[in-house]
Amino acid sequence: MRKPRIIPRETVLDQNRAANPRDSVWVSANAGSGKTHVLTERVIRLLLDGTDPSKILCLTYTKAAAAVMQNRVFARLSEWATTDEEKLAQAIEQIDGQAPDRERLAQARRLFARALETPGGLKIQTIHAFCEAILHQFPLEANIAGHFELMDDLMQVALVGEARRQLLQSARLDKNAELAAAFADVLDAAGEFGLQGLLDEAVSKRHDLARFIHDIGHDELRRETFYAHFGFASTDTEDSILATLWPVREFDSAILGEILEIPRSATRAQEFALILRFAKVNQQIDQREATLKTAFLKAGGEPKSGSFVSSKAVTDRVPDFIERFDRAAQRVFEGLDRLKQLRLVRLTLSALALVDDLLGRYQQMKKAHGLLDFDDLIVRTMNLLARQDAGPWVQYKLDKGIDHMLVDEAQDTSPNQWRVIRLLSEEFFAGKTARNIRRTLFAVGDEKQSIYSFQGAVPEDFAEHGRATERKTRQSELSFERVNLNFSFRSAPDVLSAVDKVFARPEANRGFGVDHRATVHTAIRANDPGEVQIWDMLTPETVRQEDDWRKPVDSLPAPPVRLAEQIAKTIELWLKDGEILEGQKRRLEARDIMVLVRKRDQFMSALSRELKRRQVPVAGADRLKLTDHIAVKDLMALGRFMLLSSDDLSLAAVLKSPLFKLGDDQLFALAHGRAENETLYQRLIARSEEDLTLFDVAKRLRDWRSRADTVPVFEFYADILGPGGARRDILARLGNEAGDVIDEFQNYAVATEKTGLPGLQAFLEILDAAAPEIKRELDQSRNEVRIMTVHASKGLEAAVVFLVDSGSAASAGGRTPNLLSFDMKEKDGWEGKGFLFVPSKAHATQFTGNILNGLKVRAEEEYRRLLYVGMTRAEDRLIVCGYRGARFARDIWHDLVDDALAEASEPFQHPVEGVVAKRYRVTEPVPMVTVESDAAGEVDGVPFPSSYRMPMAREAGLPRPLAPSGVSVLIEPDNEAPLVIGSPVLGDQRGDPSFAIRRGIVIHALLQMLPNLDAGQRVPAAKRYLSRAAFDWKPEDVENALQSVLAVMENPGFQPVFAPGSLAEVAIMGTLRLRGKEHAVSGVIDRLAVRGDKVLIVDYKTNRPAPQALADVPGAYVAQLALYRQLLEPLYPGRTVQAALLFTEGPYLINIPVNEMQDSLARLTAS
Repeated sequence: MRKPRIIPRETVLDQNRAANPRDSVWVSANAGSGKTHVLTERVIRLLLDGTDPSKILCLTYTKAAAAVMQNRVFARLSEWATTDEEKLAQAIEQIDGQAPDRERLAQARRLFARALETPGGLKIQTIHAFCEAILHQFPLEANIAGHFELMDDLMQVALVGEARRQLLQSARLDKNAELAAAFADVLDAAGEFGLQGLLDEAVSKRHDLARFIHDIGHDELRRETFYAHFGFASTDTEDSILATLWPVREFDSAILGEILEIPRSATRAQEFALILRFAKVNQQIDQREATLKTAFLKAGGEPKSGSFVSSKAVTDRVPDFIERFDRAAQRVFEGLDRLKQLRLVRLTLSALALVDDLLGRYQQMKKAHGLLDFDDLIVRTMNLLARQDAGPWVQYKLDKGIDHMLVDEAQDTSPNQWRVIRLLSEEFFAGKTARNIRRTLFAVGDEKQSIYSFQGAVPEDFAEHGRATERKTRQSELSFERVNLNFSFRSAPDVLSAVDKVFARPEANRGFGVDHRATVHTAIRANDPGEVQIWDMLTPETVRQEDDWRKPVDSLPAPPVRLAEQIAKTIELWLKDGEILEGQKRRLEARDIMVLVRKRDQFMSALSRELKRRQVPVAGADRLKLTDHIAVKDLMALGRFMLLSSDDLSLAAVLKSPLFKLGDDQLFALAHGRAENETLYQRLIARSEEDLTLFDVAKRLRDWRSRADTVPVFEFYADILGPGGARRDILARLGNEAGDVIDEFQNYAVATEKTGLPGLQAFLEILDAAAPEIKRELDQSRNEVRIMTVHASKGLEAAVVFLVDSGSAASAGGRTPNLLSFDMKEKDGWEGKGFLFVPSKAHATQFTGNILNGLKVRAEEEYRRLLYVGMTRAEDRLIVCGYRGARFARDIWHDLVDDALAEASEPFQHPVEGVVAKRYRVTEPVPMVTVESDAAGEVDGVPFPSSYRMPMAREAGLPRPLAPSGVSVLIEPDNEAPLVIGSPVLGDQRGDPSFAIRRGIVIHALLQMLPNLDAGQRVPAAKRYLSRAAFDWKPEDVENALQSVLAVMENPGFQPVFAPGSLAEVAIMGTLRLRGKEHAVSGVIDRLAVRGDKVLIVDYKTNRPAPQALADVPGAYVAQLALYRQLLEPLYPGRTVQAALLFTEGPYLINIPVNEMQDSLARLTAS
């Protein structure tokens, strides 16, 4: 057994201060310092002090965190409910600081039941889940559909893909001149990929863009706003700007002539003079801009220096040449920058036209389908709470339900989420209320771990909102506490010491909050040995080029592949040799190892491949682009072939896939030697007549092609993957991991169907263009090595962590945004966040350059915070390694760690060849005595039960649903056929439908739909339906069916059956005890009418000839109605359920007496 940790008194006091339910508290917690424990303690203390569980709201960052916290709370409360009195008293005394009385103990024991019985349970949830609940509670006030559904990622991708497809179609084919012009402008400036990037980025920033577009108005108002902000007049044009620069007044013809007459030592100046003098400016050619760039600007766009162009000979002839040149160069630089800014504004206006159309279509699709996405939840809740009319009412209703708010991972809360929290908590600090309750706001976070800027998080907001909360509590004469948790329960002293050394330097801790300073960590595991290893970076290796091109060249593996091999070999050796974790005194397992990267690249797949090759258990990728998986590629190839049988490449891919398993030789033999215009499919059909293997292949392809155009996409693939056996074959070839990918592929098919996309062609186009990414939660309980990004590792830990540096620059982690946001304002009017579309560096201006420089600084700060998060995932052992490309970047992760630890580290001999490493330690190694895990225990001598070697008995299956129309089987006691046997009159329906069956179906359909139409519309509607449903019938059969239906509809005796309010095709299901067995009964009542205290059920029959009296009615029909009546009676208490059969060929309506149905039911239920 592992000895319990001795927790310092300072830590206990800090945790108690943070959990004090009477104070609003702002907690800054280092990694591994037990903030989840503090949150749990605070919730428990609130409950112990009598707070109603429904009045507590705890907001977490992820669903997993919410589940962990809820489990901890209930585990503690359940323990209190069952533990002995002495242990409970000790637990309460540790919380309260004094011995509890009997009433306090009794209250603690009741907390578990009280929390369980709270309607809706404890509100420990993500902020998105909380906002969803608010919107469901107040849909009218939020102006949304009350039955709205939340989109998942795949459905959102499908919806955006369809909106984009419609946008492009409208720009090209719908003769929308303005949209077509905007499309042409953006495509010309940004190219195809730039256009795609614009639309993708617009979706990710849709709420800010939609608000901006809405606020500044239509196209002409947008133009005025942009022109005014950047100082352009409405009359400004490119020509007018160039006219202010040309001709260059500092260098008129006379000055240029003087320069050109200099005999020697004036080369640069004379080249400059020639450029200006011979520039062509006329109606056909305008070289002004190019000439000014060449003459006055460097290749990078900066102004040239006059002293660089000039020489002594030049200044002797033109003494003020340098001053003239510098003045002109600066004016040209500013003027051309202004010209680029004007073009950028115009390009942005065109981009906003496309964005406006795209977002409008996307929003309209969501509205039409009653859908909201995750961002909608936050934004719509924020807008709801901020409304001047409905907002106070909503807050009043919520105010009665929330007394204490707790916010976890507050450093990753976005500005909109903070606004929701602020709006909800404003009343906490409004002074005394009708309810004399002390209300609190608690937040815990760590600015050093703020790594989700791409989701809108701003690290400084955590401290800013803490200061704002402190001001409000002081003004309201309430108490506020700031608590710092520096003790780490997770990591060994060696790891924490390395972290502090790395981030002790200002260049490493920039971005660690407003008051960034050196980190301070103290280990609870003070005496547990650990280590930090630093492996040398791998760099590209080159081989000597052979002069003779005919000789083979062996290429060396790339650095990422070599590093993957080294890590895989290291892990393999550890597991084979029984590597010991010194700090935990046990053997290392695969689940103890986590490999962290900055971004997903070829290294991840290379390492996964190497580990699998060495039989090391490894979890699959935590994220995967759906269209990158080979199983999805095969299914898409199948779809393309279904659409175009002459697509030889797709068919070849399908034949080689696990679906058909043809080898290379078989495929070559099939494809080789075809005629010039003969397709691979035609050759396959021809060969299938003499080859049994190919006969089966051709038959399956023909069957699939016959269904491809007639069934929905999901049903088409589901039939192939399920009954067709494709799923089984794919899993056999690719392993069980492919099952998750196939499931996501099918989920995407369902999502696209919900968006209304028609057919296989649209599905494949959207899937290929959207390339959706699927996220997989890695099961931490499985004994597997985990490979993931640092972002995905947030909240996780591992005994051994490999931190892999890809060698890219700090600011190269993500793509530079094309839509740059900036503060924009109108004179004496609107102000807010504006946007500029900058597709490439060639379009950048001084204004956008300043914005990008600010983004670069922010990216570098987050890069260092990522390093902190990655290092602090390690419990015992941290290995920092990496690889570089041909270009070296400075201040990367490896450099920051190596520079800080190199002097205190010692080289050691690594067992894997090629690894050059050094080790950092502050603790002393201790002799190893391994302690087996608690699960091992002592093995007793109980023999293995022999019954365990026998096959298990089959479990009793659920009863098949009984169709009331098939109950005749129960009436015949010796007949043990299946319960569902079809119509007792029309016979077994499992074969091809006969004319009698089709006739019955048609008449049923007409009797279902025609009563809902006006009398004058019934005959035309019936004839239209019969022309489609009975197109191959004889005319007299069609007429007889029509007259049968009309006779029923027009007969006054049947009016109650079709009275207003009556229902058609009423599905019903329940459970009845028949012949001593419980049976699920499922059926459809043809017509149901409720009249006063009576309920009439009618079942249509199309028997020919039709019975005219009760005695001629088959007993199975009576039994069928008896079952319906038995199921309906509990649903209509106090009403009499009557039943009748309507034979359409008479038409005859035969009432079935109650006693007849009771006798029939008695025969069914008799044991």
